[in-house]
Amino acid sequence: MTQGIIFNSFFLGYIFSPKTCHRIVGYLEEEAVHTYTILLKQLDEGKLPHWQEMPASVEAIEYYHLKSDAKFRDVILAIRADEACHREINHHFADIPSD
Repeated sequence: MTQGIIFNSFFLGYIFSPKTCHRIVGYLEEEAVHTYTILLKQLDEGKLPHWQEMPASVEAIEYYHLKSDAKFRDVILAIRADEACHREINHHFADIPSD
């Protein structure tokens, strides 16, 4: 029920102000990039030993076109890059001038 409310609210918001919706999504993507950066730092500092040598799943390797011996860290790097791209695209759409 909550998902339906949020979806419909965002849909209506997008109809009336797509720039605002793109800006909001851009900020959400910025937070995602920040969160993945913290995760990578914690992995590199050895604070998450269980994930340190965890292999990437076959699905992640295929989806992100990673090497066959990719680790979980490689997946997080790919996801962070994907989120950064989404961030830039949404901020770009929010910056397009209205005529």
